[in-house]
Amino acid sequence: MAYPIDLSAEVALVTGGSRNIGLAVAKALRAAGARVCIWGGSDRAALEAALVALGDDAGAAMGGLVKVEDENSVVAGYDEIEAQFGPVSILVNSAAVRPYDPLVTMSRAIWTQTVDVILTGAFLTSRELVRRLPRERNGAIVNLGGISAHRPAKDRAHVIAAKTGLIGLTRALAEEGLGRIRANCVVPGAIDTERNVSQIRPRFADDRGYALGRPADVANAVLPLADPSEQYVTGQTVHVSGGRFMP
Repeated sequence: MAYPIDLSAEVALVTGGSRNIGLAVAKALRAAGARVCIWGGSDRAALEAALVALGDDAGAAMGGLVKVEDENSVVAGYDEIEAQFGPVSILVNSAAVRPYDPLVTMSRAIWTQTVDVILTGAFLTSRELVRRLPRERNGAIVNLGGISAHRPAKDRAHVIAAKTGLIGLTRALAEEGLGRIRANCVVPGAIDTERNVSQIRPRFADDRGYALGRPADVANAVLPLADPSEQYVTGQTVHVSGGRFMP
């Protein structure tokens, strides 16, 4: 698929890019010409398979096992990207964990892990982009939210809190970067993805009325928001849910 957006001068980082929506976004960015780095958590086999799926035309794709909730790991990961591609100008925060835990039995450790990966990870990766992007360059940050933050589901207090926090972080980033680094949040609805056993898709009473979306549907919404040459649309939350949620 050919995209009218030209990102050939850009370096893009997609966290959680080893599969599903993250990988679809990485493919769209690569198709638009960007040099792309995908970060996985700890699954090397998944990362290597994703790199094969992404392709490596003229050395334009790379990957790493980076824990986004770990500050030292994020800094080292950025160092590796800069050494191979130069400074990151596009960041897509897709890394997430989505455990399914009733509130009364949820442990503090699970709460902290979930918030750290989804929200603190987005803070650390975004801060690093802002710190390193040359003053003469424009940048773009896209955070991937979650429909549960807008239509809450049971047993997901940790995920909902973290994903809701991403909306506030997005607005703060947009204000901090006004005129140079824009930030937006894309919220997938019910997307047909592969999930771990602990990542049960939330259920809604009206599920039968809506078809599942595709990872590519989300990627198609992310792509124009990831273009650093555009600056006027910033601080926004865009829903890709087939009408499942209408703000």
